[in-house]
Formats: sequence, C-alpha cells, structure tokens
Amino acid sequence: MGSSGLGKAATLDELLCTCIEMFDDNGELDNSYLPRIVLLMHRWYLSSTELAEKLLCMYRNATGESCNEFRLKICYFMRYWILKFPAEFNLDLGLIRMTEEFREVASQLGYEK
Repeated sequence: MGSSGLGKAATLDELLCTCIEMFDDNGELDNSYLPRIVLLMHRWYLSSTELAEKLLCMYRNATGESCNEFRLKICYFMRYWILKFPAEFNLDLGLIRMTEEFREVASQLGYEK
C-alpha cells in the first residue's frame, strides 16, 4: 500500500495553540474559520468543561519570553468562545465554574483585563 498523501493529525494541544496564535495582539482574528470549527466540534472529543480546563492549564503553564502574549491570546480565544457560543456558558455549570476560575487565575497573575 502506498502513501495516501495525508499528513499526520494534529494533537489537541497543537490544534489549540494554532487557534490561539491566530489572534493578533489586539484580539482580532484573521479570516480563518479554524477557531470556530474547533469550538463547534470539540464536544465530539471532550466536554466544554474539559476544554476550558485545558485552556486554563495552558494559561498557567505558559513560559518563556512570549508567555504574556500567549496568555493574552488565550484570553482572546476564551472571549471569542463566550461571544460566539454564549448559550454554552449559560447552560453548563462546570464551564461556568471553569470560566470563573480562569478569571481568578488571570487576576492573581496580574491580568485583570
């Protein structure tokens, strides 16, 4: 059997990092639909609460020279999620709790915005 030409699938971490990096320094998203698709389809693989936990872990564990910029972009991604899919945040108590925890962690690290 020959090679099919399909590339290796991205891990969840790689997919989320790609979505996060699509936001510019002002929180604007380029013309990509990937973040929207990921947020629409994530429930096939993990719950919204688990996705929020994953983003919170990425936020907490960010290191290096550009960690502040990466953290800010994670916040932009969360804001995008809340604005595009508000019903999820009204109906899922676990997600609501994770969002509150995310805000607390950001505030503790000095990122109230």
